Amino acid sequence: MLQTYQTKLRSVLLNNGLCPEDYLQEFGKFFGILERKLFVQLYVKKQTVSSIKSSFSKQHGITARQFNSLRIQLEGKIDSVKENTNFRMEQLTVKIAEVEKSIDKKHKQKETWLEKIQNLSPTNPRFENTVKRYQNIKFVLHQKKRKLRNLQQKREKLTCDIEVNRVRICFGSKKLFHKQFHLEENGYTSHEEWKHEWQCARSAQFLVVGSKDETFGNQSASYNTKNELRLRVARYFEEKYGKYICIPDVLFPYGQPFLDEAKKAYTGITKGGKTQKYFKAVTYRFVRKKKGWYLYATVDRDTSEIETSNLGGAIGIDLNAGFLTACEIDRFGNPLREWKISCPMYDRRKEQVSASLSDAIQSVLLYAKENGKQVVIENLNFSKKRVALGEKNKKYARMLSGFAYAQFQELIQSKAKKLGVGIVLIHPAYTSQIGHMKFMARYGLSSHGSAACMIARKSFRFRTEQPRYDTVLGLPKTFDKEKSNYRKWMSLTQYIKRNYAFQDKIELLKADR
Repeated sequence: MLQTYQTKLRSVLLNNGLCPEDYLQEFGKFFGILERKLFVQLYVKKQTVSSIKSSFSKQHGITARQFNSLRIQLEGKIDSVKENTNFRMEQLTVKIAEVEKSIDKKHKQKETWLEKIQNLSPTNPRFENTVKRYQNIKFVLHQKKRKLRNLQQKREKLTCDIEVNRVRICFGSKKLFHKQFHLEENGYTSHEEWKHEWQCARSAQFLVVGSKDETFGNQSASYNTKNELRLRVARYFEEKYGKYICIPDVLFPYGQPFLDEAKKAYTGITKGGKTQKYFKAVTYRFVRKKKGWYLYATVDRDTSEIETSNLGGAIGIDLNAGFLTACEIDRFGNPLREWKISCPMYDRRKEQVSASLSDAIQSVLLYAKENGKQVVIENLNFSKKRVALGEKNKKYARMLSGFAYAQFQELIQSKAKKLGVGIVLIHPAYTSQIGHMKFMARYGLSSHGSAACMIARKSFRFRTEQPRYDTVLGLPKTFDKEKSNYRKWMSLTQYIKRNYAFQDKIELLKADR
């Protein structure tokens, strides 16, 4: 499991009277220039890495390992751009489909209100308001059509880029680049001030890639047993700084034991069958921030073995906007207890949401580890729904925008690996509906507790429960009792969502014991 730890580099004086920050500053700028030159060679002129590696390294005075670091950082950025392009393509496709639905709906509304106007006399007291409503629908329809045209043009542009494999990237960020055209609004007194910040942004970091067959896991930046970081100087700067720069007393406030473990050598077998000394590969990223230079170390951390199972039951988690509900069941699927943990998500910064979610998840995982039970969650993805929030009502949009399920999944899986707790992902279809109608009243669970109970039960692959035919909510007219239980729940769920508000449904089911 790859983990990244950070520390701030202290300012020390070198033997030649210079500081490590001087070299980091110069090399960061130099690295940024080379990165842009390499981009031109590989992605504009379409040359191959093998054909230019030797000449590029010799021309600019860098080692082969430093060239690899340069290439890997650039490839990472390019891969990110390409992935983002595909993601934007998916988003635009969903947005266009939603806007087209909205336009069809507005067309029908327009025809309905036009018919009302034609059936009303101009002297009718409702005539003026009806005309205003009709004009408003026409205006909204016009704006929707403009929006649709803009989205289609964006999709055509992205489609063209994908077809010709064109990569659009702005080193230093497009946001900062456009600030030069609005200097006063962005707090700049002159264009030179903006240019200085722009150049700093384009030279604010560089990567040093490690390998397991190199001393201490990295040939260009060795972090030894004395906690000294020895940085290999690029040949371009050797005359000024020497061959190596040594930064003493580099300590990481978090993750130091794992980095110390990476310093220990172990014996491995090469492809040729010979024994060789290896280390854990450590990759370093140097980043300049307002308070100085920071070092980020990425190392492969050993994870705990899974210590939980489903032999004694499971714990299901139902995440909602503002809290999560956990339900513990035994191996037969009977609920033992449920509890609710608050984790506010509205009107909070991303860091605050992450902190509250992290604390809630940690408490559930520690309980699961103590009881030897695996944790079960739904495999949900709201990315497509969030794209279409502009076409939804405000209440639904607010609920979904504050629903940090992707962050929840990432946090729980990462924490579970560290603690040795098993995580099971289940299909989310009709978990809430089945829980409400089959287990809520029977076991005295809350609406969210019953959903968490059903989530936990799904991990055991029990047979899908059959819905009640005498429910107080009634059955749809087209309900077919001969279909599979899955199809029955599908039909019943659609019927209930059309005819009942959530709270009304819960109160009726609680009363129908």
